Amino acid sequence: MYKLKTKVRTFALYTRLFIFILQFVCNLLIPDHDPGVFTWVIDPSLKPTVLDRILSFLFDGLLRWDAQHFLHIATHGYTFETNIAFFPLYPLIVRTFANLLYWMQEEYAIISFITAVKLSAVSLNLGFFLLASDAFYELSRKVLKDEYLAYKAGLFFAINPGSIFFTAGYSESLNSMLTFYSLYKISKNLSAKTCVGVLLASATRSNSILNAGFILYNSLKIVATETIIYVRLKKACREKAELSTTIANIIGDAIIPGLFNLLGCVAPFFLFQWYCYTHFCRLTKQTPGAVIILPYPTPIYRCSNNPPISYSYIQSVYWGNGLFAYWEIKQVPNFTLAIPVLAIVLVTSYNFIWFHWDYVKRLGLVDNNLLGIPRKPILAVRQYRVLPRECFVYIVHASFLALFAIFFMNVQVATRLIFSASPLVPWLAAMMTTRWDKPAVPLCEDDNPEILLKVECKSNLESNTDSILFQEKIDTELGRWIMMYFLGYFLIGTILFCNNLPWT
Repeated sequence: MYKLKTKVRTFALYTRLFIFILQFVCNLLIPDHDPGVFTWVIDPSLKPTVLDRILSFLFDGLLRWDAQHFLHIATHGYTFETNIAFFPLYPLIVRTFANLLYWMQEEYAIISFITAVKLSAVSLNLGFFLLASDAFYELSRKVLKDEYLAYKAGLFFAINPGSIFFTAGYSESLNSMLTFYSLYKISKNLSAKTCVGVLLASATRSNSILNAGFILYNSLKIVATETIIYVRLKKACREKAELSTTIANIIGDAIIPGLFNLLGCVAPFFLFQWYCYTHFCRLTKQTPGAVIILPYPTPIYRCSNNPPISYSYIQSVYWGNGLFAYWEIKQVPNFTLAIPVLAIVLVTSYNFIWFHWDYVKRLGLVDNNLLGIPRKPILAVRQYRVLPRECFVYIVHASFLALFAIFFMNVQVATRLIFSASPLVPWLAAMMTTRWDKPAVPLCEDDNPEILLKVECKSNLESNTDSILFQEKIDTELGRWIMMYFLGYFLIGTILFCNNLPWT
């Protein structure tokens, strides 16, 4: 396990370094497009140092589009209405680390605070992505129960089609790290760790509030399992079935931790809405650098909202989100960009429901292991190119994200939205690019050489860059298309993004 986990982490590191190099070269050779969008407000009187200029030359390609909002918030706080579409944890961490970097060299004036913010955003995302790849691999092992598929899915995650957003000054890497860590812990049991994890994820991105579904599902599964065990014990042997024990287990393992975790998951969203309401509607503030003066001279719509939820207002007014609001002829190119990930998720969901219907119709609430019911062999799952039934709740989550993106959102965002919040597509990519007759590899906790060599060849284990991802022959046309999709979006997205050209 540890060798494979290290291999996944190393591969993730090398893909980040490749993106750093590619964005620098493309930003140097290709003229920047002026998209006419929000730009980070910087005091024009600041005189950049030599190192400021060098670092801007190297990394400015990673600070495009919405990264400007995050950097502005990290520097000035929430000073524009459009800023409040971006949740506070990532810019807060960026600002904290930037303050540390700036303080360490303030006496020598090597870099300005602006450059410290840039360095903070880029370097933190490198660390967050490596930790996210670790958490993704652990979650994959827990759910798929196949060392080979988990390892290959981890490699696919490192080259996912939204990779540029996991490296640029966006919150995707932090959200993935917190989400995958939380889902891994939730799959084991609800605890204080899962509560903290979902709380921080919800403070990073708005869509992380949907993690409440995993909490609710896990709680219901415990209730269903405990109830059925009690009923079966009562039928088999009355004296061994104690209702009080069953109720205690349900309350202690499902209801109480479930409620605390649900509260932790939803609280950041509503607390941030209250902050935005008081910040923009009740306070007067002069922002350094003459950004704006608050409040506005005339009341705005969201200030009269009750409850004061501003998020939907901002998304509707500034991003054009809403039911069918994005369904226009001019948006056809953006729908085209999102088609691959949406098709993969929705077709996968349909196939999953068809293949696992007996499990789906029970909502997968009963843990068959505890009830002594044998699982369907993994070979059958591989043969039909369908994910194992333990993926049910992840299928539901990803399908909701896909459908919400189609009907309510700027649909091109679906790619990075799904890859930063759901492990589903890399799991499917690993399944689709694996021979159906390849036997499942049992989980390896002690780096058993015999098992390791069933996953990765010896020379690759000793190499920092070589892996099965690009060496194994893909035996299906669909598998080849999925590989092209991952690599194509990985490369093209980086090239377009770093020059301010439209992308997902």
